[in-house]
Amino acid sequence: MTPKTLGYTTMIVSATLMGCVGLFSRNINTSGDVIAFTRMIVGAICILAIMLYQGKAQQIKNVKLTPAVITSGICLGLCLAAYVSATQYTTLANAVFLIYTGPVFSTILAAIFLKEKISALTASMLTAVFIGCLFIIGIISYQPQTGLTLSLSFSKQNMVGDILGLMSGIGYGLYLFFSRYRTDISSDSRSLFNFSFGAIAIAICFMVNPPSLAAMDSTSWIWLISMGFFIGFGALSLLTIAAKHLKAAELACISYLETVVGAGLGILVFSESLTVLQAIGGVLVIGGGMGEIVINIIKKRALTQKPQSHQPHPQP
Repeated sequence: MTPKTLGYTTMIVSATLMGCVGLFSRNINTSGDVIAFTRMIVGAICILAIMLYQGKAQQIKNVKLTPAVITSGICLGLCLAAYVSATQYTTLANAVFLIYTGPVFSTILAAIFLKEKISALTASMLTAVFIGCLFIIGIISYQPQTGLTLSLSFSKQNMVGDILGLMSGIGYGLYLFFSRYRTDISSDSRSLFNFSFGAIAIAICFMVNPPSLAAMDSTSWIWLISMGFFIGFGALSLLTIAAKHLKAAELACISYLETVVGAGLGILVFSESLTVLQAIGGVLVIGGGMGEIVINIIKKRALTQKPQSHQPHPQP
């Protein structure tokens, strides 16, 4: 198996596992923050064990903690708590599509605070994601009698879940934004501190609003522990392997497989349905999120494969 094949294989399996969050959360009789906390703790313990095994203890000690490092971890923990909770209150498709609005919020924040220019291509992709989001949560809906209508209200059936989904997207965007301030930290050290501060943030929330484990039966505990292992440790470990063999753009593209897996599980396992507009919205979110990456990859390949012009032979 070539390094590229190994990278693609591990990333596909990792994204597939990540897409199964809703499947696990709906079989655990507790709140989403407890589930997210477990995943954060298991992830932190596993990545710490891996780093210590690899002799990277000094690397951990050398990391200088700054507000950006702490804040990015807090945002990741709270965003995951909101996302897991969203899967319990709305369709899996809505939850997984809405969290992937995160890159949009990150791009907007970068344009405001980092003065990054937004190209016409980026603007069109952001617009596609925004419209897709409106389709998914039902602000833009369709009725045969009235046609397309715009209403500043969420679908009543999934309102709480959709709001939590949007909050998870905002949290994800903040996490991506703050992560850009400390690119000097290695990926494994960054993961360790993200998981650690994410768990601490959720634990502080527990102090304000203590969770209830009264409804947790043996089946729920099995699902919770399994989720911590497969999605916390398994997906993280595979992602770490993939990151060594794939470019960032390739990782980003494959990560969108999570949305397909999440929506597919909702339809196949939980008999959820998508309206035509919601399906179109999902396509717009995925296309808008990875469209610019794909276009840039195609452009780079075209430039590298462009035959060099032949120099004319001098006349004798």
